[in-house]
Amino acid sequence: MDQILSAVNLGDLVIILQLIILEGLLSFDNALALAALVSRRLKDKDEQKKALTFGIWGAYLFRTITVFLGVWLMRHEWIKAAAGIYLVQMGISELFFKKPHFEEEAVSAEKESRNWFRFLKLSPLWSTIIAVEMMDIMFSIDSIAAALSLSDKVWVLMAGAVLGILMMRIAAQAFVVLINKFPVLEKTAFVLVLLAGINVCLKLKNLDLGFMVLTIDKPIPEHLFTTLLFSVFLGSLILNAKFPHWFQKPKAS
Repeated sequence: MDQILSAVNLGDLVIILQLIILEGLLSFDNALALAALVSRRLKDKDEQKKALTFGIWGAYLFRTITVFLGVWLMRHEWIKAAAGIYLVQMGISELFFKKPHFEEEAVSAEKESRNWFRFLKLSPLWSTIIAVEMMDIMFSIDSIAAALSLSDKVWVLMAGAVLGILMMRIAAQAFVVLINKFPVLEKTAFVLVLLAGINVCLKLKNLDLGFMVLTIDKPIPEHLFTTLLFSVFLGSLILNAKFPHWFQKPKAS
């Protein structure tokens, strides 16, 4: 017990809290997309619940495998560079280019998978479970990349993954209230993702580009990075509260 407690420090707990906040914000649209997909495919409430229950256990399995694989892969500089660039690209894309509505994502996923499910002669319930798993995996890529940019400790990432999947399921209930009250949070998540991606790129050292070896090795100190992330999150809430008209969504005509 003493060894376990000694392995846990305040920094690890802060990182887990960061992961919970980031996962919750990133999961908002994802949770709504999953809910839309299930409601479109299944009308029976019990079957809808079964589809999401099976989906969550599949997501746990996928996250566990991916975390262990990701920790190993992130020891390679070119993987770290790819993850950093991906997060930066995603942050810029989401901040400056309109993201498709969650219902459009659900419709698109349904159309792409419908023919395969008919070919395999699956029941509506099992075809929906598989569709939920596919969307879970697709949505998990962003969250896992962001998580790996914050820590390389397996237990920290696993704690973040488990809590993150739970956030995926409750986001549609808890975060819909928060984001309706503070619309700025829809974009805040991707500011945090952008910062995480930049910090990963700043950690690069001895990256062999073929024609040169790139070394930056100037990461933002952990305590400053944590302060920066929480400052952005809290600052966005204060800004939205002080100037709510800046962030109002246009009303549908």
